[in-house]
Amino acid sequence: MNIAIRPDIGASARIVQYNRLRYANILINRPVLILVERGTKILRSNDEEWAVPAGGCIALAQGETFDVMNVAEGERAYEARWIAFEPDTVTAFAGKPGQGQPFPRAFPVLSPHAGFFSAFADCAQAIVEPGGIPDAIARHRLGELLLWLDLAGGRFALPRPARFSDRVRDLLSADPAQDWTSARLCDPLGVSEATLRRKLAAEKWSFQSLLIDVRMSIAMQLLQSTDLSILRIAEAIGYESQSRFAARFRARFGFAPSAIRGHIRPDPEISASSSPSKQTDCPSP
Repeated sequence: MNIAIRPDIGASARIVQYNRLRYANILINRPVLILVERGTKILRSNDEEWAVPAGGCIALAQGETFDVMNVAEGERAYEARWIAFEPDTVTAFAGKPGQGQPFPRAFPVLSPHAGFFSAFADCAQAIVEPGGIPDAIARHRLGELLLWLDLAGGRFALPRPARFSDRVRDLLSADPAQDWTSARLCDPLGVSEATLRRKLAAEKWSFQSLLIDVRMSIAMQLLQSTDLSILRIAEAIGYESQSRFAARFRARFGFAPSAIRGHIRPDPEISASSSPSKQTDCPSP
C-alpha cells in the first residue's frame, strides 16, 4: 500500500482499518471523493450526519471539518479509496454549465452509476501509475469524474482563498521530518517571527500546535494507507523516539497508532474528543 501524489493533478490512496475508531475534528484540505469498498463510513459536522455504506461514495468540500468514524465489517477490515483534487481542477470545472448544485459540506452518492465506478478507477490509475498516462489525459479523467458527480446532482464549490495557516500547513506538509522552527518558516512566507505568531494566533493556532497537528495528520494517513512500521512513520514525520510519537498521537486522537492496524481492540466508540479541539488536515481518514 502507498499514498500516490501526482503533482498539480491529484492524490489517491487506499484506506485499510481493522478497528472501529472515531477521529475528531478532521480538516479536509483538498476537495476529495471517498469510495467505500467494505464497511461503513460515518461523518458528522455540527448537527448533520452522513452514513456511507459499501458501494457508496461521498464528496467532501475543501476547508470543512468533520468527526469521522470508519466501521469495519465484523472481522474484516474497513476499506475505502480516496481521490483528492487540486483546487485548480475544481476551479476549471466550476466554470462549466451543469445540473449539479454546489454543496456546503458533503454530498453522498449512495448508488453510483456503473460509469461512476469506471471513471473513479481510471482516475486512481492515472494518479497511481502516472508513467504511461500523459498529464493532459490524467486531467481529462479527473474532469470526467467531476462530470459524473455533477450528473448525480452535486459539484464542488469554488475553492476558498487560502488562509495564512493553510500556507504554513503546505510548507510543513511538504517536509514534515524537517527540524522546523518558526524562524525557518519566515523566509518562504516573507514575514517576521512576530508577524508569523500574530497571523497564526488570529486563526487560533500557534506554530508548535500547527506543526504537531500536521505531523499527526500525515502519520494517520501513513498508518491507514501504507505498510510502513510505526518506527519508520515516526521518523518520516520528524520523531526520533517512537514512544514520544505514540504519546503525541494518542494525545491528538485518543488511541494508540497501533489501534488503526488492529493490534489493539479499543472501545467501539473510542474518541479523541478529550484532545484539544484543533483540526487535522487530511484528504480522508
